[in-house]
Amino acid sequence: MFNGDLNQTPINSAYNFSSFSPYIMNGGLNTIFSPICIFCSSKYTMALTQDGGSFRECKSCKKQFKAKLSNSNSYINGFSPPYKTNK
Repeated sequence: MFNGDLNQTPINSAYNFSSFSPYIMNGGLNTIFSPICIFCSSKYTMALTQDGGSFRECKSCKKQFKAKLSNSNSYINGFSPPYKTNK
């Protein structure tokens, strides 16, 4: 029988979750997209989306493309994700 006594969830842990995917962690995606153009291999590209650059446009060949995932765990050219991750 419910007596109305509920434990409150602390605000800092309200949205914590576990995932089977190494690319998803608490706080958002744990991915870094490569800034290299898939057509001409130029590193001069710009992000077209706010998700960290999954879609990009090359400033050299002017083509738009879906960026590949980066093999690097470090931030590329000073890029830092717009989300916060807890490791």
